[in-house]
Amino acid sequence: MAAAQRNRCEVVAASLDEAGHGVGREAGEPAPAHAPGEPAGEEARAASALEIHVADLLPGERAEVAIDHASPHRPAAWGHVVRRLGPASPDRVPPACPAFGRCGGCVWQHLAYPAQLAAKHARVAAALADLPAAPAIAPVVPSPATLGYRNKGKYVAGRAGEQLVLGAYAPRSHRVIDTLGCRVVAPIIDEIATWLRGAAEAAALVAYDEARREGELRYAIVRESEGDALVALVVAPRTPRRKLEQVATALARHPAVRGIVAIENDRRDGAIVPSGSSAQVLLGHGFIVEHVAGVAVEVGAGEFLQVNRAQATALYERVAALAGARPGLRAVDLFAGVGGIGLHLARAGAAVTAVELDQEAVAQLRRAAHRAGLPLEALAGDAGELPPRAREALGGGADIAVVNPPRKGLSPGARALLVSLGAPTLIYVSCGPESLARDLASLADAGWVPDAIEPYDLMPGTAQIETLVRLRR
Repeated sequence: MAAAQRNRCEVVAASLDEAGHGVGREAGEPAPAHAPGEPAGEEARAASALEIHVADLLPGERAEVAIDHASPHRPAAWGHVVRRLGPASPDRVPPACPAFGRCGGCVWQHLAYPAQLAAKHARVAAALADLPAAPAIAPVVPSPATLGYRNKGKYVAGRAGEQLVLGAYAPRSHRVIDTLGCRVVAPIIDEIATWLRGAAEAAALVAYDEARREGELRYAIVRESEGDALVALVVAPRTPRRKLEQVATALARHPAVRGIVAIENDRRDGAIVPSGSSAQVLLGHGFIVEHVAGVAVEVGAGEFLQVNRAQATALYERVAALAGARPGLRAVDLFAGVGGIGLHLARAGAAVTAVELDQEAVAQLRRAAHRAGLPLEALAGDAGELPPRAREALGGGADIAVVNPPRKGLSPGARALLVSLGAPTLIYVSCGPESLARDLASLADAGWVPDAIEPYDLMPGTAQIETLVRLRR
């Protein structure tokens, strides 16, 4: 290549990464001789690296690619398409959302849904490939809906010229992309968010500037349940109350809005609703009612709840079935949240002890179980660092343990707690295949062997995949 062209190459994509980039290597080039993890060197060498990540290139597609960045730590590079070579993938479809490719969300939306499911299955299979004595991985259970399934919309406030923008950060930047018109959230959420932008502009509510730490409106959250909606305005301290009340008055005219709250946030760590934040009710109620296993649960703006309600219900029902939930069964539910799994187990008659770090979620779960008369006790605490009194409350002799940790998986303390419970059956619900593989290998040392592995797609259009695993001792 000429010197001006040394950062260009032809790439054939073989797979997709989590950011929606096609991953391949230079067409016709052998795999690099250096081992993975060694520095890739200059850009020309990076262009022949084992992995080249290319925006908007689907598996099977070929393109001339310009290299934008090469990793100094491993043989990997990132680039963009300069010229497409050959036909488009038969799995390429038009993205549904107007902001696709700019907002950084739903980055697999240009891939046909059956191909998404196949890629997610392959991701789970690759992560668990080294697991000894593992059963066959079941086909991915598809989501009942691929659009309009999200029951919660989160928006970053920004400006585009003189206009207030509600949207998301563009990848690897603090530039806010307008995401109104999103097809993935429930239609009522997008409608209310559009009302909110108009109301905020009319009240002269100033979008917060992260760099200058100036402004008022930082984020907005719209949560929906059965046609009702809760709106949360996440604002900087000292935001004028009159502005917030003006916004609330305008939104109160929407027939679906049941509550509007303001939450102060002065953090710099990216947390939208910091743990322990209190919500100031501007209108109606500070919560929305969700029905989990037929139980009414009051959920605020910050509590975690799966965004795909229908598919989460199917997953939780399957957990209860695999657990053999019935009267007389003793179950421990770690990382319980607001009770998605625990309430399904208790509804089937199992006596459940649930452990959750979020104290507000614990309070809501206790109230919900009490009102429904279910045999569920909720404890507040970190499953990896439970104090002695809480460990005593868990007791011994559990018939089944259930864990549903965050993406990073189980901490050493949480794995030790599981071992101490001595349950003959363990059900692990994971949103991170790679951390799941690590934890299953560790649990195998304690005698647990998986006998069912079932992936569920809760977030179409993304690389995310939930995996349900049952293990027996």
